[in-house]
Amino acid sequence: MLGRTALFKGVHERDLEELAVLLQPRTFGRGVYLWQTGDAADVACLVVKGQVKVSRINADGEELVTGMFLAGEIFGEMSLVVEDPVRLMDAQAVEPTECLTLSRDAFLQYLDNHPRVMRRMLATLASNIRRMDETFSESAFLDIPGRVARKLLDLAEVHGEQTADGIRIRMRLSQGTLAGMVAARRENVNRSLSRFASEGLIKLDSGSITIVDQSRLRRYV
Repeated sequence: MLGRTALFKGVHERDLEELAVLLQPRTFGRGVYLWQTGDAADVACLVVKGQVKVSRINADGEELVTGMFLAGEIFGEMSLVVEDPVRLMDAQAVEPTECLTLSRDAFLQYLDNHPRVMRRMLATLASNIRRMDETFSESAFLDIPGRVARKLLDLAEVHGEQTADGIRIRMRLSQGTLAGMVAARRENVNRSLSRFASEGLIKLDSGSITIVDQSRLRRYV
């Protein structure tokens, strides 16, 4: 599982075996916070089962969602290399979730003996930051339907699975959560989704979204 993550893909199996023994299992019920804003940031998490939402509530009570993580994905990895930080976001289990946690102290000690892993990790973190910058830049010039379309296409690329109807996004995605991802009000996101569905671009089914026509959806971006 470690070897399939973006952070450790390409790392030698022997090195991964030494890293795996440092992981600690944790379980979280639905709605339980793994951590909240202001908590000490000293671990990263690898999702084994379930789904985790990373978000922040602003002073007006609006939620900004920066990530949704499924089995096989790592989040909170910046805490492994930044000393004495605190969490800037909340991490909450969307459904019953099992994770493997990796502490910063154990990981830094591991890196002392595995410089190749450090180089790989730094390259991945730099790529993640670049991708975030590109996403924010693109969003600044898109209207709400464009932002919703862009996010659906991005989620389909990372979490999509091919079905008879099209590419289904493999996560439960409420309209409120999607609104938090694109920094828009829920009713505006709802209108965009309804518009896409009426045009035959997507299919909505009990919290599940399937992209039926990618090429036409891309015209909104």
